[in-house]
Amino acid sequence: METLTVYNSSRRIWMAVLSGGVLIVAASDLLWWNWLAAGLAERVFGGEEILEDRERVWAAMTLAAGVLLFGWGLVSAMRLRPVLTVGSDGLSIALLGPLRPPVPLPWDSISQVFSQPVDDNGSLLPSLTIVLQPNGLRPELPSHPWGARWTGTRILRVLASDWSVRAVVVETVANHYLDRMADERAVAAADAP
Repeated sequence: METLTVYNSSRRIWMAVLSGGVLIVAASDLLWWNWLAAGLAERVFGGEEILEDRERVWAAMTLAAGVLLFGWGLVSAMRLRPVLTVGSDGLSIALLGPLRPPVPLPWDSISQVFSQPVDDNGSLLPSLTIVLQPNGLRPELPSHPWGARWTGTRILRVLASDWSVRAVVVETVANHYLDRMADERAVAAADAP
C-alpha cells in the first residue's frame, strides 16, 4: 500500500500571503504614495492631514510585518512540509514544531487510531486520536507536542482542523495498516513450531 502524506491546508497559507500584501500596500501608501491616505484624510478630516513621526513609525512597522507575512506565506506555499505521514513503518507526525523533523511512531507502539472531535474552549475541533500500547515500545514523544495534546499518558490527540486530508481518511488508512500488522502477527504465530 502507498504512503499517505498530509499537509496543512493551503487556505491558511494563501490568506497569509493576501494579508501580507494588503499590509504592504497600506503601509507603502502611508509612507510614500499617499493616494489612498490622502483621499481618506480628505473625507474624514476635511483637509490635508500630514502624518506625524509616530504614525510613520507605525507605518514602517506595518510594512515590516507585511513583508514578513508575505514572504513566509510564499515560502510556505512553495515548500509544503508534511504534518503527518502514514506508511508501512508507522506514523510520522510533526510534534516538535513546523520546522523540525517529524517524530516516527512505529505500528508496534500503536494500539488504536480513530478520528474524534476534541473540545477546545467550547468548540469542537476535528482530531486524530492515537492510543499507544500499554506495555509496548513507547517512542520518545514530547510532553508538550506541537499541534496535539495528551489525554492521560497513552492517548495523543492530534488536531486536524487545517489538514489537507480529513482525519477520517487518515483513520481508515491507519486502521488498514494496523489490521494488516495484526494479520501478519497471527500468520507468524500460526507458522511458529
